[in-house]
Amino acid sequence: MLIINKSEMAEFNDMGNEMEQNNSARLERIKKDLEGWKEVLLPLNGLINWEKPYHPPIIVGLSTFVFFLIWYFQPSILTTFSLIGLAIILIDFLVPMVGPTLMSSRWTGREERQYEDVCIRMLNAKTHFSNFYEAMVDLKTNRPKMYFIIIMGTLISFAWIGCKMDNLLMTYFLLNLIMLVPGIRRNGILQKYFGRLGNAIKSLIQGRVKKLKSN
Repeated sequence: MLIINKSEMAEFNDMGNEMEQNNSARLERIKKDLEGWKEVLLPLNGLINWEKPYHPPIIVGLSTFVFFLIWYFQPSILTTFSLIGLAIILIDFLVPMVGPTLMSSRWTGREERQYEDVCIRMLNAKTHFSNFYEAMVDLKTNRPKMYFIIIMGTLISFAWIGCKMDNLLMTYFLLNLIMLVPGIRRNGILQKYFGRLGNAIKSLIQGRVKKLKSN
């Protein structure tokens, strides 16, 4: 029987309180860093989460328009990256200036709660990436052969896919997939269709088993 004395329980509670305080401090830091972006983050969050039925076509339509321009004008790699950098700098400069001016009067407690939820999801995503990195470092240290097989297999697979697909087309599909994943997860589309597929396979297997038993 496991016995925990009072000192161990107190130490456990102190660790829990310290972790909670650290998470709260990290959340407040993220909220402060994104203060100038909060008026833009909420509509953007609603867009990528498909809060309206017309949001997925908007996402795909915007990305298709951008990639159509790249395909039509065929800029060099240097020009493409320079234009992307200019767009990022302009957005980073203008949004914190224009966003609060346009939407500060409509900011309510409901929007503040939504903004905090967005920051929590960003904090969770950052934690997931950090945990993944730590897991890979641990795998490299303790099981280097497995680490080598996983990394080499992944890179070889990507290299093979890159040889079979056009670079621009592959980038187009990958970018659309990344932008659509939050909405797919939020609406449970994968669970819905994979559940139907699993039920169909299960019914097919059960039907064949019954047929074999009857014979």
